[in-house]
Amino acid sequence: MVPNMARVTTRYDSGQDRFSLAGELPQGLPVVLWLTQRLLLRLLPPLLAWLQEHDAPQQHEPRQRLYADTLQGFAQQAACAGLEPQMPVPVLAASPEWLVESVNLARGPAGVRLVFLGRQGPVAAMVMSAQALRQWLGIVCHAWRQAPWPMEPWPGWLVEAGAGTRAPQACAVH
Repeated sequence: MVPNMARVTTRYDSGQDRFSLAGELPQGLPVVLWLTQRLLLRLLPPLLAWLQEHDAPQQHEPRQRLYADTLQGFAQQAACAGLEPQMPVPVLAASPEWLVESVNLARGPAGVRLVFLGRQGPVAAMVMSAQALRQWLGIVCHAWRQAPWPMEPWPGWLVEAGAGTRAPQACAVH
């Protein structure tokens, strides 16, 4: 069984030009997962689509899309406002590190489950409700701005909801 991370600290590492997820496994054991831009570009669309489908059905007319985007923005702002800063997950020199090569995504009505896989297979998992997913995506988007990467993958409602705020790096994911 793949262990679920209870807390995650998400950072952009400019030296590695990738994201690090420092996760707290059961019994407080830390693990570091490295996510590349290429992997995140493939992961973001289904996560964002799940949020949009979860909160409101797809709207096809321009006015309906504008209304749906406004609602998404309000939901994102509320999620970010409810995010309580936490201490970063402590990483030790001996903490295991893995480059994530793929992510298995399971979506359900209550939330999403991400299983991170390295060369050796499944490494760790994150289970998130819609609220937790919004909070984590807000953190990732905030850190993304530090990277020299294009902002095109991010919808306007998410970017605008986090503009001008200082997002914490650590969050609980359950």
